[in-house]
Amino acid sequence: MKGLIKKILREQTSNTVLVVFGGIGYATPEWMESQIPTSISDSRTIIIKSYNSNVQEVIDELSNLEYNNLDVVGFSAGGRNVFKLVKKIDATLVGLIDPTVPLSWSLEGFPTNSILFFNNDNWVKFPDIKERQRDLEKEMKSKGMSVVEEDLRHKDFPNKFFDEYMKQ
Repeated sequence: MKGLIKKILREQTSNTVLVVFGGIGYATPEWMESQIPTSISDSRTIIIKSYNSNVQEVIDELSNLEYNNLDVVGFSAGGRNVFKLVKKIDATLVGLIDPTVPLSWSLEGFPTNSILFFNNDNWVKFPDIKERQRDLEKEMKSKGMSVVEEDLRHKDFPNKFFDEYMKQ
């Protein structure tokens, strides 16, 4: 009953949906959910997917919801789905959390308040991703988007991102 009341209150007070794509290995949807503070999860409808989810299925889920704001966030390998999703649906906020950057990426569909929060040194074993992150950083800065590079371990990024860069 408590969950139902929270859902009803959330629907009455907020029309924001947060879509989160996790990463490979430990960064499962369950783990990603544990990284989101309750102040955020209590104020949004949240859809959490794995990094290899079908973007069209997410679009279908979103079509069944009423919302005014769509926040799309991807951690690590989940970053690839962020690029796919925001080309097809309007997002009000995009967050790339220490992301894998796909070969053919573009900022098409990214709002100006998009955020890249990363540590390029975490990608030493993946030089192609490391290089694409730097290219992404340059293009996002040139478009006035936020870029924050911080010396954090890869797995420490999601919680810090949600705490510091998502409106509570």
